[in-house]
Amino acid sequence: MKKKGFFSGFGAGILTTALVIGLGMSAFAASRPITVEDNIRVTINGAVFSPKDANGKDVPLFSYNGTTYAPVRAICEAAGLEVEYDSATYTAVLTTADRVAASDPNSGSYIGVDKAKSIALSDAGVNAADAVFLKARLDRDDGRMEYEVEFYSGSKEYDYDIDALTGEIRSRDWELDDFDLYDDDRTQVSADNVITAEQAKAIAKAKAPSTATVVKCELDEDDGRWVYELELRDGRTEYECDINAVTGVILDWEVDHD
Repeated sequence: MKKKGFFSGFGAGILTTALVIGLGMSAFAASRPITVEDNIRVTINGAVFSPKDANGKDVPLFSYNGTTYAPVRAICEAAGLEVEYDSATYTAVLTTADRVAASDPNSGSYIGVDKAKSIALSDAGVNAADAVFLKARLDRDDGRMEYEVEFYSGSKEYDYDIDALTGEIRSRDWELDDFDLYDDDRTQVSADNVITAEQAKAIAKAKAPSTATVVKCELDEDDGRWVYELELRDGRTEYECDINAVTGVILDWEVDHD
């Protein structure tokens, strides 16, 4: 599960390649030790933004010689730009959302990124003022254009895929960061400190439609903690969730329509 916040202690290190806010790039021919200023923060629309890499891990921001360095992809996608990387020419290719939409003949009928964000917020029950968007952009999936909307509010992170033409939610999931809900030294799990599989099923079924059926319920270790991994089916809809085996808290909830 993803942790929010920035790394600290990033004082002196080796800088091999850095991408700069403002879409600039600086390349160094060789590695060398440098001293940087860390604890740099970025806000978007007044809310603190935590950039992450492609694997969902926090990326430290820092300042060197008066220039602030940050990951291009995380910053630009949060601002609504599409980001690709041309490895042959070592070029970060940035495209604005309007340019992406203009390339599709059906773009005039798209609901728009603001409407997609509104649909996601409404479905999640989150006020716009309480959300920090990590991504809101057009993308193509299975031959259809959709808006990928990702944001977090409080300790939850939400991911939505919304059809660009109809506004239908094609998939949704959210993750809850609850690392602090129990002591770090609780590494041994026994029947005395975990909920039962039947309790985990009941928790999942209480959130899913009453007609959903549990097709999988397994106890597994994930990121140093024990969770129940469940799958439920309701017609052509599949639900997947992870439940903390100690606290009974739903950590992840995903809905997919076949």
